[in-house]
Amino acid sequence: MIISAGIYARRRLQYPTDRSFRPTKSIVRESVFNIIGPAIANARFLDLCSGTGAMGLEAESRGAQAICVDQYTDYIERNKASLKAAITIIKSDVCRYLKKAGESVDFIYLDPVWSDHATYHTCLTAIRDGNRLTPHGRLFVEHHHTLVLSPTYSVIKQYTYGDSLVSEIAL
Repeated sequence: MIISAGIYARRRLQYPTDRSFRPTKSIVRESVFNIIGPAIANARFLDLCSGTGAMGLEAESRGAQAICVDQYTDYIERNKASLKAAITIIKSDVCRYLKKAGESVDFIYLDPVWSDHATYHTCLTAIRDGNRLTPHGRLFVEHHHTLVLSPTYSVIKQYTYGDSLVSEIAL
């Protein structure tokens, strides 16, 4: 698993080989950042359920200020150290983190364990109710292609990558 562009381009990331969690595929990361385009530079990027920190590190590599939130930060910390990155790491349950008062960000990437449907709903509600996105902010949610998100949230567009589906949500 490598960073695809920016100051950390072609640098390797550590990830679990025991499949204890599912890192976001390189093609998905690259596609999301191609969709975002140059707007990532100087933006604030929130990577929720970070796992390895790949999305946050990719964002920082392209010029964003990134925050990675996960209960298990081992791999994020390892990758931050190996890249000498400046990402902010927050060790917390993402739903609890979102329910606390916090700053709005320009981009949010949410990728919980696919079978944890309650986390999707709880996090999306907390993002909306907590005004966690700036007025022109964008929210991307990675999920299994069989998961149907609540009609409460307006899906702007969906992108399919094998079993992965990335939905851009308007709140």
